Amino acid sequence: MREYLTISTLPSKAMAVRKRSSAMTPTEKNTFRRVLRRLIKSAGDPNEYGIMVEHHSNMMHNMHGSMGLVGEQRFLPWHRVYLLKLEQMGQAIDSAFFIPYWDWTTERRIPTWLKSFRPRVKVTGPNIPIVRNPGPGSQLPSPSQINSILGRSTFTQFTRSLEQGPHNFVHVWFNGTMSDLRTAPADALFWLHHANIDRIWSIWQGSHSGLNPSLSGTDQTID
Repeated sequence: MREYLTISTLPSKAMAVRKRSSAMTPTEKNTFRRVLRRLIKSAGDPNEYGIMVEHHSNMMHNMHGSMGLVGEQRFLPWHRVYLLKLEQMGQAIDSAFFIPYWDWTTERRIPTWLKSFRPRVKVTGPNIPIVRNPGPGSQLPSPSQINSILGRSTFTQFTRSLEQGPHNFVHVWFNGTMSDLRTAPADALFWLHHANIDRIWSIWQGSHSGLNPSLSGTDQTID
């Protein structure tokens, strides 16, 4: 990633190994919930977690395809850094913390261990309640859809298909907090969803070496 992105503000730390949500041990699940709850409930209004949520609501970051061609190119790298920042915030509390991924192609419902995890998040203005009214699991993206996307030959084709397809659909599928980009990161499931999106990009990168976002100048800086 450092070949084509300027990430000067990230501390020099080893990235955690991210596990599938369903493969986590009870201790790992407890650590994730405990650390995230501590971040959400920490001092400040907004606190550090609330500020992270507000970053995602700031359109000036230009990190979604709906914002134009530059946003389309920035979508995957911006969110990769976004996840890493949250992971590092959690590791400052407990070094064992990591963001797991929710593979909705095989786990066709919200992970049971996070179903009741819905603490309100402090942001500027009214706190954000976590609302979920998910659709049927059968509507979630399928393995064949992901395999088709992994077959895209250029970065633009790949990121466009992944963002506009499975990424957007899963957000909408929640019918709640996750369905609005201004509030989505308030829900813990946001991080698991995007960890899976990032995992899919990592798989694609493995067979498409050197195919990077088309960015130049300040657009390369993940602010």
